[in-house]
Amino acid sequence: MTEPEAGFPGRDGPRREEGVRVEGQFTPERMNALTDGVYAIVLTLLVLELRLPETDESILMLMQDNARVFTAWLISFLLIARFWLVHHAVTARLRKCLLVTLVLNFAVLGLVSLVPFSTDVIGTERIVEPWSTIVFAVNVGLMSLSLGLLAAHALREPQLRHPDEPTAALNRHRSHHLYVLPAVATATILFAFVRPFLAIGVLLAEFVVVVVWGLWRFRTRTRLDGTRTHASAEGQS
Repeated sequence: MTEPEAGFPGRDGPRREEGVRVEGQFTPERMNALTDGVYAIVLTLLVLELRLPETDESILMLMQDNARVFTAWLISFLLIARFWLVHHAVTARLRKCLLVTLVLNFAVLGLVSLVPFSTDVIGTERIVEPWSTIVFAVNVGLMSLSLGLLAAHALREPQLRHPDEPTAALNRHRSHHLYVLPAVATATILFAFVRPFLAIGVLLAEFVVVVVWGLWRFRTRTRLDGTRTHASAEGQS
């Protein structure tokens, strides 16, 4: 009995070569490369905003007078780094993507590209000016929503993820960025009219809580893995 020729259906149905692209599906490599490039450019633009006036005053005095510019840079740098890490955690679980995936990713990148502008507003206008804080908080809230929608999309389309990929992290990122961080951004907007410094403090507090909680989870998981490894080694001996 002769084997069916390449490209023709056999007894078990149509034969498909591994790696053949299905219509409407794409590999995520180019999407990730574009994403990393946009994040790198945004981080560079943030640094370009760090300028001191050309006067005869000492550098320390000029830096003190323009402390809000450096504070805005630090907040924005940490924000971009945090969003890149979450974005990477979401897209690293994808082996394929759809047109919807690309659209959601462009939404994230579009809002990330606005961070230098919203940062410049805080740096140029003092924090006591409520609208500068509001512009920044709206940018953060919309970025969070778009990233949460990307994580939710990855959860709804299991065929896009790597086989046997756990979904706990995706669930966590979806919940936090669809609900928690937008709520924090909304609280920041409300506080901006009453206590502008408290409004920025709310955003910083959310970041600190996320970092501390993440470090605690990492240490707990490391200890558990070490305990399991030790128990397995004892069992084999």
